[in-house]
Amino acid sequence: MSVQEKHFYQFGPFSLDPVKRRLLRDGEVVRLTPKAFETLLALVQERGKTIEKDELLNKVWAGVAVEENNLNQSITALRKSLGDSRHESQYIATIPGVGYRFVADVKEVDGDESVTETPAAAPESRPVTRTRALRYALLVIVPLVLAAVVYALLNREKPVAAVSSIMVLPLENLSGDPSQEYFADGLTDALIGDLAKIGSLHVISRTSSMHYKGTKKSLPAIAAEMKVDAIVEGTVQRSGDRVVIRAQLIHAPTDRHLWVQTYERPIRDVLDLQSEIAQTIAQTVQIQMTAAEQSRLTARHAVRPKAFDDYLQGRFLYWNKRTGENLNKAIGHFRSAINEDPNYAPAYVGLADCYNALGAVQVGALPPLDARRLAEEAATKALALDPSLAEAYNALGYVKLFNWNWAGAEQDFKRAIELNPNYANAHNFYASFLIARGQIDESIAASNRARELDPFSLSISAQRGFLLENARRYDEAIDQLRAVIVMDPNHYQAYWILGHTYAANGQYDQAIEASQKAVDLSERAPGALGMLGLAYALAGRKDDANKVLNELVELNQQRYVTPVAFINVYIGLGNKDQAFVWLEKAFQERSNYLVYLKVFPIVDPLRSDARFTDLVRRVGLPQ
Repeated sequence: MSVQEKHFYQFGPFSLDPVKRRLLRDGEVVRLTPKAFETLLALVQERGKTIEKDELLNKVWAGVAVEENNLNQSITALRKSLGDSRHESQYIATIPGVGYRFVADVKEVDGDESVTETPAAAPESRPVTRTRALRYALLVIVPLVLAAVVYALLNREKPVAAVSSIMVLPLENLSGDPSQEYFADGLTDALIGDLAKIGSLHVISRTSSMHYKGTKKSLPAIAAEMKVDAIVEGTVQRSGDRVVIRAQLIHAPTDRHLWVQTYERPIRDVLDLQSEIAQTIAQTVQIQMTAAEQSRLTARHAVRPKAFDDYLQGRFLYWNKRTGENLNKAIGHFRSAINEDPNYAPAYVGLADCYNALGAVQVGALPPLDARRLAEEAATKALALDPSLAEAYNALGYVKLFNWNWAGAEQDFKRAIELNPNYANAHNFYASFLIARGQIDESIAASNRARELDPFSLSISAQRGFLLENARRYDEAIDQLRAVIVMDPNHYQAYWILGHTYAANGQYDQAIEASQKAVDLSERAPGALGMLGLAYALAGRKDDANKVLNELVELNQQRYVTPVAFINVYIGLGNKDQAFVWLEKAFQERSNYLVYLKVFPIVDPLRSDARFTDLVRRVGLPQ
């Protein structure tokens, strides 16, 4: 008789068997990857002791050079399997800046499991025939083999479907209060933003995700339309200062559930929760994250509930409407968030975005220099609080682009893309930088990338029309802009760009019609009036053009009016001297109009003038 010793660990409902290398919960096998098992075994064997990350890496990946991210993914997988979390650690506690500690009580169990060796039987009086031996094999050995095969099939880990692209559907608001939709939308946006930081994962942007809000389409149909491998869907329920999120990850082509989890947290920890969900999704689909990406996902600042709420209202109730009135309402909410929590960086980014928009020609509610000064202050403060914010770099790049700091703008746009490769607006803004420099093909490529990431974004699609116009691809630009208008018949930006595209293409009647629509939609914004005056003048309707000019003069005595409005009308009327007078005013206030001087078709009548060449030089554009 020989004796085999069995030695294992028990904690809670779990048993850890180091001999058979398996974890059981109430007798059922819990599937773990080999490295996750080794990580758990190392922690359990050193229970009660803090194990530094480097020490744990050396134990589990002995002799192999790996990134800390591998350990982080194993810890995340273990917490999921154990029902643990970073905030409520029953088993694995994080020791910030040091490592991990196994904190549960552990029983070490030793027992004898005897295996008796049966002595050889005495020879029988009759020989054992081949037939009897075969019958014995069939009756005894084959069933054992079949049982082993069945056990292996039932307990094998199902391979994770290949996932390289993903879309987060809008989280469903279960609060029963429609006024809380902005909260659910905000959490959807935060989750998309976190996933988007993973460079090896293609993530569809928020605008396109929101296109499917309340849709009845099947997940495979949505996945096919958006060309993604997997979809995240879920619900959010807010109750007082707590929030419950249930999320699931589905392999969309097969409708197979890859992961599902319910979380409940205080609202102050909701950003950390979004990061945890993003990391779990990445681990589930076996997407490798770099150490830098892991760091960006784990560096979080707990936010006060009112500050978070104010931010979400500013961003999702007002900012997206892009009118002067709504932008100022958004600013009020962002400032309220900052007053509540001065260290909440996204609120400063919200301010920067609003001021940049208020200083643009399309809105024209603030002088550009004043608007960009305020935007720069806000974006710089955001980066001081969180240097990993791609949105802040994007806003700062916008400021530098229209202040003609070309090298600084390019650096900031590229940094935004590096920090968040799936951030569609960063690619969109970089496309504007490239078109201004005359890099046509590179600009269209960047715009195409933005559209791939956010195919339903009307602002990105409209901006693509603008880029195509400046590339002198007028028919394509018109088709692009009319497609935007089909999706939103009240899209002011699309009509505004369509007006000067028609004008550049010599289609003056259509230019008048589109520009008139832009004037009506914008409640007679000066930038739109200037385009209408240009179209009238080019069509030979000089009296109508002068009426627009007189209206602009009167408005200029009451409020800020962008010089661009006057430039356009005077170009249409053929009055070059007055056009240059207002171009000089635009130069003094750093109008965003001037960055496009190298490519903008509308200014073609001025190009042969030495004053124009000098202006291009002073703006810093290539000759």
